[in-house]
Amino acid sequence: MKTRITQTYATRVKSPATGNQIHYDSEIPGFGLRVTPKGAKSFILNYVINGRERRYTIGGLGEYTAETARAKAVELRQSIRDGIDPFDVLEQRKQESLEARAKVRTLKQLSDAYLEQYSVPNKRASTVYDDRHLFDGVILPALGDFPIAGIKRRDIADLHASLKDTPYQANRALGLLHHMFVWAMADDSGEWAVATNPADGCKKYHEERRDRWLSEEELQRLADALEKYPRQCGQGALSEKQREWLQTEARRSMDALRLIMVTGCRKSEALTAQWADFDLVRGVWTKPSHRTKEKKTEHVPLNEQALSLLERMEHIGEYLFPGRAGGNLQDVKSAWAKVCKLAKLESVHVHDLRHSFASHLVSSGVSLPVVGKLLGHTQAQTTMRYAHLAYNPQRDAANLFPVILPVARMVQ
Repeated sequence: MKTRITQTYATRVKSPATGNQIHYDSEIPGFGLRVTPKGAKSFILNYVINGRERRYTIGGLGEYTAETARAKAVELRQSIRDGIDPFDVLEQRKQESLEARAKVRTLKQLSDAYLEQYSVPNKRASTVYDDRHLFDGVILPALGDFPIAGIKRRDIADLHASLKDTPYQANRALGLLHHMFVWAMADDSGEWAVATNPADGCKKYHEERRDRWLSEEELQRLADALEKYPRQCGQGALSEKQREWLQTEARRSMDALRLIMVTGCRKSEALTAQWADFDLVRGVWTKPSHRTKEKKTEHVPLNEQALSLLERMEHIGEYLFPGRAGGNLQDVKSAWAKVCKLAKLESVHVHDLRHSFASHLVSSGVSLPVVGKLLGHTQAQTTMRYAHLAYNPQRDAANLFPVILPVARMVQ
């Protein structure tokens, strides 16, 4: 039954027991009052445009009175007769609002949202750490205050060019920016109003593959420096408590580097390692899938040096290397730079310890598949970078062939 919807009628109408109930007006076609079981009341308009039946919510009782809602319904019906869909108008206004918001929202705000909503839930802790480091140290000082809508390809290309002396860092920053804008574009809420990716079309710098690996003499110098470094941290005008704290953290950093050196593990695997991962009786390190690069559980046999290191380490908490404020030690970058200076090593990265472990094994005759297993490689091609070091064992094997020709010279 239809009745003229007045303010008195809208105020007094009762809520249905279940489901929404619509009371249609007797004078304006499609105009009605929707009432929910919880008592929420709103004015609606049903209409047909381009062959489609639609229902538009004018607004709630309180926001509109019955008379202002009636006037709005008449206005909307006139627009519909002129071929204008109220939903299209609503969507256009929403888009204009988002675009206006994007003109004042900054890259800093976008990066904060990206870290919180994407990086933290989906990336490893070490990668989130790297993302934050890139944003805080490289990207935000240059572009952080830029409005999102105002960032152009030229801005990102200029940032990339400014980092040409560190091509690896330049490419990582470019990649992070590109992925952040892809994420913003995929946000179907339209919150960021990003239609195109300003990082598209920026060419990455060529990155030379590092072949640096430490000789046996360099490894020995490094081992000596790892031993000396904690004692040096306790020098100077410090209180006994400060000295003890610095030396304890230094010892943990040195032990983390030792573990990388004698197992060839990745830095992130060492820093996030937990005591529960190690079976010291069987001599096996089980790396959980969520803490390996390949997202696959690995069971790695430990050599005698690694076992000796683990057995002498202090067992405090769940992590091998506890951090300052709980959790695990986050990085060894600063300590590594000082240790390299102490050991007189130049152009050496922490990751080169992993290469050194593999290179010495291969050059000593260990097969590439075995080395690949120890390193956690899932593809044989990844380990092939060390193939050129396997020539001596191959040559020794070839020399086992019976001597049937004169040997004119010794092969080096």
